This record gives sequence, C-alpha cells and structure tokens, in this order.
Amino acid sequence: MRAGTYDRLLAAPMALVTLLIGKTLVGAFFAVAVSLISLLVGLVWLHVDVANLPMLITALILASLSFSALGLVFASIPSHSVGNIMMPSTLIRWPLLFISGIFIPLNEMSPWARAVAYLSPLTYAQELMNRAVLGESLMAPWLSPAVLLLSGVVFLAAAGWMHRRSRRLGY
Repeated sequence: MRAGTYDRLLAAPMALVTLLIGKTLVGAFFAVAVSLISLLVGLVWLHVDVANLPMLITALILASLSFSALGLVFASIPSHSVGNIMMPSTLIRWPLLFISGIFIPLNEMSPWARAVAYLSPLTYAQELMNRAVLGESLMAPWLSPAVLLLSGVVFLAAAGWMHRRSRRLGY
C-alpha cells in the first residue's frame, strides 16, 4: 500500500490534536475562500442585500470549521481505499442536506421532520445564514453559533478517538 500525504502527516512527530486542528483549519480556510467568491459575486454583480455582513462571515467561518471537522471523522475511518469512505460520507451528507431547511423551510416542515432537522448542524448553519442575509430566524441568536462550535468540537473529538483506536488496533 502506498502512503498518502495524510498517512505521512499521521507519522510525523507531532501531537494528534495538532494535526487534527491543522487539517480542520486548512479545510475551513478552503471552504471560506470558495464561499467568499460566491458571496462577492452575489454582492457586487447581483446586488444582493445582506442584513448583517459580519454575521454572514461569522456563519461561513463557523460552518466551515464544523464541517471540516466532520470531514476528519470520515478521514479517520480505517480504509485502504478512498472509495470505501465515500459511501458512508454520502449516506450522512445527503440526508443532512435535505432535512436541514435548505430546500424546505423549517416552519413548513412537519413536526417530526423538524425534530430530525434539529439534530443536523447544517440546520443551525442555515438558520444563522438566514438571520445574516434575511434578518430573520426561527432560533435564538446565540443558539446557532453555539451548536456549530459544539458540533465542531464533538467532530474533532470523534476524529481523535477514531485515530487513537485505529492505532491501537493496528490499522
């Protein structure tokens, strides 16, 4: 088996938490950069009005950090093939996309669907962006940033646990 860049980083003489935080920050930086391009197009060329631009930037950063950490959870699954990781990743990400209020607003969902939506960090990212762009949200102003920060920490902890477990088991 050929070692990839991530495998080489795992073998580097640094603490696992340093590696995980670094990978999360790099992924978040890339996500924010890509998102800012779309945002600039919307603001400059399409003349989209944003109720609170600093809040939107904060939402982009928090969501990028949280979902970059979620990506590390999938990267922590021991496998010899990237294809083996894509299936569980897709099985998690697609339902999150459809249940998070992006396509159907939360206030129009049935009560059971809304209850499931509140389990998704993407719901809180969407609500924070709604508050920033439209000036309205169904949630308390502090709730979405808190959940995004907490989910990022939980995802980082899960990735660390999975890496340590994989090392113990010899993967």
